[in-house]
Amino acid sequence: MIICIGNALVDALEQINEEVIDELNLNKARMTLVDKDRSSYLLSKMNKPSFEAGGSAANTAYWIGKLGGTAGFIGRVSNDNLGRTFKESLETSGLHDLTVTEDEKVQTGLCAIFITPDGERTMNTYLGAGEFLSPSDIKVDDIEKAEILYMEGYLWDKPDGKDAFVYASEINKKAGGKNALTLSDVFCVEAHRDSFKELIKNNIDYVFCNEDELNSLTMLDDTSQSIEYFLNQFPHVEVLICTLGSKGSLVITQESQTHIDAAHADVIDKTGAGDFFAAGFLYGIQNGLNPEESAEIGNKSAAHVISEIGVRPSKNF
Repeated sequence: MIICIGNALVDALEQINEEVIDELNLNKARMTLVDKDRSSYLLSKMNKPSFEAGGSAANTAYWIGKLGGTAGFIGRVSNDNLGRTFKESLETSGLHDLTVTEDEKVQTGLCAIFITPDGERTMNTYLGAGEFLSPSDIKVDDIEKAEILYMEGYLWDKPDGKDAFVYASEINKKAGGKNALTLSDVFCVEAHRDSFKELIKNNIDYVFCNEDELNSLTMLDDTSQSIEYFLNQFPHVEVLICTLGSKGSLVITQESQTHIDAAHADVIDKTGAGDFFAAGFLYGIQNGLNPEESAEIGNKSAAHVISEIGVRPSKNF
């Protein structure tokens, strides 16, 4: 089983015109953490948003399941309507629901996503109950069942979440599993560069990132130099997977670097592209494919999700 740990969020999505970015003072094409008041304000500025269970790692778990893999999700929700929506989504997707539910004092997390005509998604995330995930929420028996433990960088922002990651990754490593980390966003890397490096050096087998995140991690401006730096600094990482947007992806090991062409996509909404890529890659690894073959599935999965609005595609894959 692949167990994904991350923020349990419900996404509110709406297509907007470009000028709304400035009107609402949004940080275009980035993820911005917001408080509950800002989240409520942005939600009030949406005309007819669509609501879907989301969160980066939850999206990855969802798509692994849809591809036919076995996956579970660990996160924290509240016993409110949003939390119930999230848990129902896990159940209907056939995932192992390993979420922790608390009382209604803290709302389940909500991500207000604004999609501009160029397909870019601007995310404004109120973590809510999700930010209180802690080591006590990690069940040893669950983690020991994981072939791969996949962790999203977005949850690294709080000390308890960080401790939960380290605790879970150490359990998994001792049990003989593999640990995977996605850097998630430049925002996350800039905030936690040193501790990310420490985690990667000690516990991580697979690292997912895009070029901007990789260059931010290494503090270099050239992707080739960043790759060389990464390989020197983290010799125990089995595979570095760097996505290149419309140019495809790079699969990097100590022995080789392979470019995988992107799959064709009519871009409508880039929400979830990295999440679905990771899902396709991990599904391939789970089924005995090599990293290059797995990246092919990742590229096709990313192309599939960005061809529709939201992260629960209705078209056949």
